[in-house]
Amino acid sequence: MTGPTLLLAYGSWAAGPLVAYAALSHGLMRNAIGFTIMFGLYTSSVWAIWGGLKLQATGNGPAVLAPSAVLLPWGAVALVSAVLYALGAWIGGGDG
Repeated sequence: MTGPTLLLAYGSWAAGPLVAYAALSHGLMRNAIGFTIMFGLYTSSVWAIWGGLKLQATGNGPAVLAPSAVLLPWGAVALVSAVLYALGAWIGGGDG
């Protein structure tokens, strides 16, 4: 069964590199609040998609994606984003 949850999962995978790039640019500007808000929005959307996949997995039919299919990439994006933010803050100038 395909549906909006599958499309949202694909969207979360596509947004991952954008979030990591934004981490680097926020690090260069040393804008921790802006990055925290953006990463919080990304995190809440991934957890909402995870909840939808979890509901599909406990339903009658077989799930198209395992719920871990969005959590594992989210963890990788979190790790890469933290490293890129720290790198950007280390080499960047910014106003702060």
